[in-house]
Amino acid sequence: MRTLLIEPGDLIAKAIGRQLDLCKVNHDRMDEGGFRDLVNGSDPDALNYNAIIVGEVGDTVGCVSLLRARRVTAAIVCLIDRRCANTTANILRAGADDVLVKPVVGTEIRARLEAISRRAYGLTSNAVQVGRLTVFLDGRDPEVDGARLRLSQREHAILTVLALNHCRVVSKEHIYEQVYGLSGSDPLDKVIDVYICKLRKKIDQATGGGRYIETVYGRGYKFEAPPEHATPDPGSRLMGSRFATAAPGPVRLAMIPPVPAVREVPLRAVGR
Repeated sequence: MRTLLIEPGDLIAKAIGRQLDLCKVNHDRMDEGGFRDLVNGSDPDALNYNAIIVGEVGDTVGCVSLLRARRVTAAIVCLIDRRCANTTANILRAGADDVLVKPVVGTEIRARLEAISRRAYGLTSNAVQVGRLTVFLDGRDPEVDGARLRLSQREHAILTVLALNHCRVVSKEHIYEQVYGLSGSDPLDKVIDVYICKLRKKIDQATGGGRYIETVYGRGYKFEAPPEHATPDPGSRLMGSRFATAAPGPVRLAMIPPVPAVREVPLRAVGR
């Protein structure tokens, strides 16, 4: 998760930076003046971050409004000195996703950023289940049938992007932007190909040959469970059970034996 910290004070910025480092949030720091220059610049990729943390700036509401006016879609979390309902409401209405009161702990910041990301992708938990593979969005290594699958930091970051978009095609450019915060180019996006190959090898070995990452030529990659590992549809539970039958063939009617004719018995006079 590539994050931009906007904080004018050096001491406060270092304290927040240490907290972010402890919870493994990759971040860049910028003061308010540098931020204004960056926002008013002409580089469209300058603010290409997953999240932006706004610290003690002169006008927090104005800072947030400026970011949203520039069509910045990153999660925005603002840090304020003391609790104030009106201040919090104004910041949220300007376009921020969350407001925290200082002092802050890195674990809480990361958890709130993860919650914002989950909601953006329509997820309800930090775990994405794809076949036999469970991908965690909180920094933990994924699991295959409960067993840990060890990944490098870059492999985990790429798998997280794929998991957030599972069953959808993701371009290499989008993966590169999410992981590195830069627009991909021909020499650079080859790096994604290398990491995808490493991920495929590790997942294939852990699942016994299941191919979870497919290449969609000319478009990117698609992450989904192979048919043999796919979870059956709850609406058709019997299809995988012992009650399942083969494809229906021609219907044969059972031959019903004819009913034997009833032999008539002559009536005898009663009482004779």
